[in-house]
Amino acid sequence: MAQCSICGKQIGMLAANPCTACITEMNEKHEAELRKQKSLDEEIAQQEQRKQEQYSSQQEERKAEIEAILVTTENAPDLNITDRLGIVTAQAAFEINNFKDIVVGLMNPVKGRSSELEKQLDILKERALYGLKGKAYELKANSVVAVDIDISTVTIGQISMLMLVASGTAVVVE
Repeated sequence: MAQCSICGKQIGMLAANPCTACITEMNEKHEAELRKQKSLDEEIAQQEQRKQEQYSSQQEERKAEIEAILVTTENAPDLNITDRLGIVTAQAAFEINNFKDIVVGLMNPVKGRSSELEKQLDILKERALYGLKGKAYELKANSVVAVDIDISTVTIGQISMLMLVASGTAVVVE
């Protein structure tokens, strides 16, 4: 007579080892472990989703706070500046494939090159001003005054770039 390798119960010679009762118990334990793991996986997925939602909410709040007041003068009639936090700058640039083509486009707007350049300049301006707002936000400012925008070209070897630099003073306004 054979014995079950787990519980030691006597089983017949042709019976499966371990016994049917032990196999059933092992299957139930395995299924319970699978249910537990599935539950943990679902809980982790829910936590990740909550974290993602919280992060998205924080990003939206940050973006809303970054949308600060930008003025080109130091003083404005409705602006009550309570604290000046420092100078902030931001840059944006794009590569010019052929600087001569852009100069020709400025001289001859009929061919459409001037409007392309204007679109690029608008994009650069928006990126630089958004960067300026972001840096002011990092300083805990809610406005930027005395905003100045400068544009220049930079050439290094065969590469020419159009660069736009925005600067201003980060301030707290009531």
